Formats: sequence, structure tokens, C-alpha cells
Amino acid sequence: DEKVHAFLHIDREGALAQARAVDAKREAGEKLGPLAGVPLALKDIFTTKDMPTTVGSKILEGWVPPYDATLTQKLRDADVVILGKTNMDE
Repeated sequence: DEKVHAFLHIDREGALAQARAVDAKREAGEKLGPLAGVPLALKDIFTTKDMPTTVGSKILEGWVPPYDATLTQKLRDADVVILGKTNMDE
């Protein structure tokens, strides 16, 4: 990503924790979400309570919202593994 700068934020630890949680649910025989374990990168326009959200703006650099966007929460509920946030124009 050094050349293209496609990702603004990569959440390695969070993604691994989410993947482990899906594995634990599977091993315990619990019901999995319809997208369980699917890796996904979110466009930086969607707020995430555990990652910076800039919407491509330098003004918002470093801002971590206290809430998830509705889409983000629905993806989490579906057991998606969120890898990070992808870049965008302001």
C-alpha cells in the first residue's frame, strides 16, 4: 500500500480478533451471521467506533467517532471481518 495508498487505516488486531470470534462461534455451534468470516474493507465515508474516520478530509484527521454507521453495525452483526478503511476523495 506504500505506492497506491488505497488504505487509510488497517486494523490488523481488530480483524484478527473478529476472525477469532467467528471461529469461536463456529466451534461452539453458535449461529453465525450470513457473512461470517468474509473479509471486507470499508470506504472511509462510513463511521466506525474503533477506527479513525476522515471522509477523505485533512480536517477530520485522527477523529474516531463514538458510534458506528448503520451499515457498519449491520456488517458487524453479519459477522464480517473488517480489515480497515479505504481512501477516498474529499
